[in-house]
Amino acid sequence: MKFNLNAGSFLEELHYNQSDAHVITSGSVLETKASFEHTFGDVRYKEIKLEIGNILVGDYQIKEALLLSSEMTEPTIEMHFNLGNAIRMGEDGFASSDIYGMRQNILGVQRVKGSVEFEADMSYKTFDIHLSVDFVKKWYGQHKVLDRFIDDFERNRTSTLYPDAMHITPDMQRIIGEISNCPYSGFIQKMYLEAKIQELFILQLDLCECMMNIGNQYKQALSPADIERIHEAKRYIEQHLNQPKTIIELAHLVGTNESKLKRGFKQLFGTTVFGYMQQRRMEQARRMFIEENKSVSEVAHFVGYANLSNFTNAFKVYFGFPPTMLKSGIPY
Repeated sequence: MKFNLNAGSFLEELHYNQSDAHVITSGSVLETKASFEHTFGDVRYKEIKLEIGNILVGDYQIKEALLLSSEMTEPTIEMHFNLGNAIRMGEDGFASSDIYGMRQNILGVQRVKGSVEFEADMSYKTFDIHLSVDFVKKWYGQHKVLDRFIDDFERNRTSTLYPDAMHITPDMQRIIGEISNCPYSGFIQKMYLEAKIQELFILQLDLCECMMNIGNQYKQALSPADIERIHEAKRYIEQHLNQPKTIIELAHLVGTNESKLKRGFKQLFGTTVFGYMQQRRMEQARRMFIEENKSVSEVAHFVGYANLSNFTNAFKVYFGFPPTMLKSGIPY
């Protein structure tokens, strides 16, 4: 069975008809949180309204297939991040397409009718920011990639920053986490969130520019076998945080050379091999401090640091504070 719902009535019920929905105002920020239980599944939803845009976070536990139709009543520029399983999105008059997990793009949507499809027995996580059109247009003339996007947005029904959805980089994941766990309130919260939105926006522009400058050249150079080897290298990093290898060792392990691994990793994942390795180690370390209450020496060993001071310095460079601040209970 497939449920067909209109997004407008769905959000209205989600926001206003549920007993556990509540609105939080903190001076400069308006935040709406709600949950929604239905035959098709359970939904948790949060929206934060700011001057430069609205942050929308969705967590969907789908039991029965769902087709959610919607109609844009005004032009929208959306920073879209799919943090979960693939979502099928469609627009009237055009073929539907899948947005795969851990992919992102900036979309320019005019007044159109569209739909989103969710499969049964699946979970989905989305993180979107609906930017103020004026905020985006004020940068016109400053960046070639953005200029092209704005030109397309003003001429076409829909536009995308990059033709295909790009990978969500480790730095993007970090900022999404910082936005989701903002430690401030009131005016400082507003300033913090808007600064993080702009930082995330910059990373999307930068990755798109990189993909456009080098993507086609490297894409032609990477065979399906090359791509599989690079994915194998990524899996090795994730599964052996306490056994880090040099780039040359990692390349030899998966059957490729250093040059191809470095340039292919950047193309496929939008970051360097070392940058990804460091991001995984630091995020794992932070999780172990918070969730498992491990000691600094235990965590350092687990993520592959033989020297405790090297780990402490790396942690401070990455997060901006030493691990002892987490151990002392200061919230971050």
